[in-house]
Amino acid sequence: MATGTLTAYDLTVGVIVDMNESIYLTSAQDSPMITGVDADGLSVLSTRATRQKKIEWMHDAILTPRSTLAALLVTATAFVTVASGHQTRFSTGDLLRLGDTNEELLRVTGYGSTADTLTVTRSYGAGAATTHDTSDNIIMVGTALAEGSDPENGRATDRTQDYNLTQIFGPSQIQMSRTEQIVQKYGVSAEFAYQMQMRVTENAISREQAILYGERTESTTTKIRSMGGLEYFITSNVDATSTQITETSIQSNQQTLYNAGGMADRLIANPTALTDLNSLTDSNRVRVEFADSRRGRVPVTVVTTEFGDVTVVRNRWNLATDAWLINREQVTRVIMTPLRAERLAKTGDSDKMQIVCEESLEVIGEDHMARFSALVY
Repeated sequence: MATGTLTAYDLTVGVIVDMNESIYLTSAQDSPMITGVDADGLSVLSTRATRQKKIEWMHDAILTPRSTLAALLVTATAFVTVASGHQTRFSTGDLLRLGDTNEELLRVTGYGSTADTLTVTRSYGAGAATTHDTSDNIIMVGTALAEGSDPENGRATDRTQDYNLTQIFGPSQIQMSRTEQIVQKYGVSAEFAYQMQMRVTENAISREQAILYGERTESTTTKIRSMGGLEYFITSNVDATSTQITETSIQSNQQTLYNAGGMADRLIANPTALTDLNSLTDSNRVRVEFADSRRGRVPVTVVTTEFGDVTVVRNRWNLATDAWLINREQVTRVIMTPLRAERLAKTGDSDKMQIVCEESLEVIGEDHMARFSALVY
């Protein structure tokens, strides 16, 4: 019993706790590849549905009549070595403009006896034969066949086929006793719904990371399969030299993609890798900015290069050492089963539900996309 002045230290039983009822999540929950909308108002990736666990697509390539020298060409040599796999881009009678500084016109007389070689007539027409360096450009500038000639033998390349597998994300179970659902909690009006939302968030993050780094695997024995992500498919253009994402490094990779016939319109990166792009001291680049007075910097949302606009997608689940240049229309989330919550059979004095979804990723024309793999932070 307290006598005299009653203080806050006397009656401790039944005192209400001053508890902030908002619950702070100690882990991030955003998933831009799945739910994000870019500065252009479009989702980061396109989507479509499927009803098959294996999705397939085909690649085709034009026999573009140009190449580069794969070996030094000296004056006396009567054959040229083109880049690997480029021999059938040319045929008998083609006129080739060869050289970047010392130009020379050659006429193809046939295929050489070794792979990727063409027999040629040097210095066709005016001029003299000269030496040409490895990597000099070879451009076909028409044919030189006699009037009334039959066409040369037909040329064609077979299409290539690729595939990915759908992956089941979940099922994740939420099970809770009747009593636990009734007991009141700070900041939570319905514990079951709250726990379900937490599992949904975790599921989204796992899908996000699978889109970036998933590995395509399948076992017919265990009946377990997983899908390949961007890292699995984008292998032709891997920039292991650039240590920073700059306008120059973006432009350089865009040039490579452009020469291959493609164009990227999305740059996916961890914000750590965007320091140079956010710099306000570089006035040589064309860019679109989003002014945010709450920040000590101006984050760039679109970088404009000679090859068009590249929308910047910030992704916390992307490793800081990596970044991706992709085309939105060529990378598609293929959904078999959207995320769903399903009630399970009741057993005992508890309720059970599960969340599950199944999807895959389609990456068409990976040689028209690029990966930065050696960024320093």
